Amino acid sequence: MINPFPATESRAERAVLSLLALAVATAGTVWLVDLSDAVAGARAAQRHWHPHGYALILFFLLAVPVGTLLHTPSAVAAGLPVRRAWATVGLLLGYGVLVAAAAWVVAPLAPAHVGGGRRDPSGLYPAWLVCVLLSVAVLACAGGLFVRPTRREDPLDFRPPSARRRAEPAGTDRAVEPRRRISGALFTTAALGWVIGAPLLVLLLLRGLAGWAVG
Repeated sequence: MINPFPATESRAERAVLSLLALAVATAGTVWLVDLSDAVAGARAAQRHWHPHGYALILFFLLAVPVGTLLHTPSAVAAGLPVRRAWATVGLLLGYGVLVAAAAWVVAPLAPAHVGGGRRDPSGLYPAWLVCVLLSVAVLACAGGLFVRPTRREDPLDFRPPSARRRAEPAGTDRAVEPRRRISGALFTTAALGWVIGAPLLVLLLLRGLAGWAVG
C-alpha cells in the first residue's frame, strides 16, 4: 500500500522544489521574451497578445512541465501515480493552447498598456489570464498535479479520529489510491480560476462590443 505521509516527500523538500520550479519557469519566460525581439514571428505574436499576455502564456507553457518534472523523483519515491500526473500535463498544455487561442481572439479588444487606476478596464485582459493560467501554473510548480492517496476509513467506526489512530497497530497503512483521474487541488484551482476569470472575460467582450457599436 502507499504511505500517505512518506518521509521522502517532506514539506521542506516540496517547498524547495516549488521555489526552484518557479525560478526556472520565470527565468525561461524572461529569456524567451527577450529572444522574441530577434524573431519576427515571435515579435508579432508578442505585439498581438500584448507583452503581459504573451509572458503569461509562455510562463504557463513552461511552468506546467518544469514543475512536474522537478517533483517527479520525489513522487516516484513516494509511490505516487507519476504516469497519471504526466497525462495531466498533456491535458493542461492542450488547455493552455486553447486559452492562448481565445486570448488571441480577444486581444484586440484590450489596450496594449495596463493603466494604474482601480476602475481602469485595461486590466481585464491580464487579470483574466492570471486567473485561468497563472493559478494553475503555480499549482503545477508546487507539485499539485500528483494525485495523493487518501485514507480508507471504516464507515461503521463512529469513534473520533484521534481514538481511531490510537487504536490502530503500529505500521498499519490504510492509504488507498483514489479513483479520480486528476488532483483535487487542480480541479478546485481551475474551477475557482474560471469562476473569477469568466466575468472578467465577459466584461472585456462587452466593452469591446460597446466600443465597436460606438465606433
